[in-house]
Amino acid sequence: MCISASTNTSIFDIGICNKASATDADAAIIQKDRTNSSDTGVVVGKLTTVELVTTDTWLMLTYRNNNTDTGICNNQTSASILFVCGQNSSGATALLDYLIRTPRCSYVFQVEVPELCPKQPKKSMSGGAIFLIILLVISGVYLIGGFLYMRFTRGARGLEQIPQREMWMKLGHLAADGCDFCCRCNMSTPRPGYFLDDNASDLRGDDDILAP
Repeated sequence: MCISASTNTSIFDIGICNKASATDADAAIIQKDRTNSSDTGVVVGKLTTVELVTTDTWLMLTYRNNNTDTGICNNQTSASILFVCGQNSSGATALLDYLIRTPRCSYVFQVEVPELCPKQPKKSMSGGAIFLIILLVISGVYLIGGFLYMRFTRGARGLEQIPQREMWMKLGHLAADGCDFCCRCNMSTPRPGYFLDDNASDLRGDDDILAP
């Protein structure tokens, strides 16, 4: 993979794990003079001298050239490529350009890589939601189909069009009776002719007193 980066004065040909020049098999990063189209460039980093630093969110690849024969930077240069999360992987952005001169000239480039972006968890419906959807679909098919059947086959009108109306009415009555039983099961009903007093014994009513 080969990409390029540029500054106001230079153009960089960058080979990521690959040579950046067809004539130099060891060149990883080549710097060229932007104002001179015939400039063959200077090898900033070589494939034979490389360092790799990785974390969970970024990756840094550093190439070095310890013998540039340029007479500057103590004949030592290096270039680091910082890979970060992003979608624009077609080019590199120069972050440092001759900002560090001693003991070597260093360059830093940033490259966006989609593979370093955190993966978003896939949103999926829960089992309860799926069950409710299925229940609603079945209920809708039952009601609409039953309504059409009762209307056009049986000739029903009004509330008579509700499918199995008698069964649902009985079910409603049974549910009401069940709720009534559950809510009133702890209430005691006084015997006829008796008055219940919580703080005293039962007292007979007037009917029992007057009875022969």
